[in-house]
Amino acid sequence: MDKKLPTARIRDSEKTVAALKRAAIDQLISNGFAGLSIAPLLKKAGVSRGALFHHFASKDALVVAAFEDVLAEFAICLTRISQRLRSGEIGLEEFVIETSAAFASDLFIATMEMSLGMRVEEFLSEAAQDAIVVWRENLLRFWTDTFDLPALSQAEQETHWAIASNTLRGYGFTNSFGHQEVATRHMRQGFAQFFLTGAVIKPAITPDISALQGKKTTNSAVDK
Repeated sequence: MDKKLPTARIRDSEKTVAALKRAAIDQLISNGFAGLSIAPLLKKAGVSRGALFHHFASKDALVVAAFEDVLAEFAICLTRISQRLRSGEIGLEEFVIETSAAFASDLFIATMEMSLGMRVEEFLSEAAQDAIVVWRENLLRFWTDTFDLPALSQAEQETHWAIASNTLRGYGFTNSFGHQEVATRHMRQGFAQFFLTGAVIKPAITPDISALQGKKTTNSAVDK
């Protein structure tokens, strides 16, 4: 009969996993996927090499788990911006500023670096598919939960918001090379005019943040 681990050991294990994933995210942001290496990652997390491979089958498995966390955190960030608009805490101009800033944040940089890694690492591309599907669903839900476009059909609205998301991704990518205030101001004004004209802000509701976490890939399910 298996015995449960003592609570303290479970908490230590959770802290180790969280520290490893946070260190992986920080490395993706600061060094990029190509610069991700085990030694500085372990130093940042404050754990041993044995601890890494006890919890994750490989470095790539850790990266995938970290990627899932980044996407979930990004979705929660967007949901909170949506709630602020829908509750009247911020106006449409502030909504555009905060949303575009999210797409130019470190969270976006981490997702961009992971995307680059998936182009060269087949394992990453396959292992991250579930997380990517959930992310796309959450991103569409962000827009459709926030706005209604009465003049468009459901399919047309989905296309509309997909283009809006791609526009912000393009802005985030360009912004990673350097911030230009005038260009940013023009982008935000154009974005609001093109994508939000005719959009009706939906009433505020209490969001289910836990639903944004999506389906997690278990460490044991990922092979080296």
